[in-house]
Amino acid sequence: MTGHDGLEYPAIDNAKESIELRIETAIDAGQNIPKPSSIAELQKKKDFKGWVWAIVEINPALLSDEIERVNITLPKCVLARLDAKAKVAGENRSAFIAHLAISA
Repeated sequence: MTGHDGLEYPAIDNAKESIELRIETAIDAGQNIPKPSSIAELQKKKDFKGWVWAIVEINPALLSDEIERVNITLPKCVLARLDAKAKVAGENRSAFIAHLAISA
């Protein structure tokens, strides 16, 4: 837990961004995401003696592979191009959009 008087802590923001990027990279590579660690357990380790600790909140949606239906609005000409490119790639529309988003 962190507390401050309206001051910004870029190190904490950078840590959060780094963690989120690591999670996204691991998911893209098909790697397992380790479970969160207990600060109390980590503080007991000799390697971490004297370190400063903080808690960052990570969006749980980053860890979910649950399928969610979404509706989007596109011009027909864009949708036709999207479907044609998906067909060439051997994918359905949803898979093609997902691969585009992951590789962007």
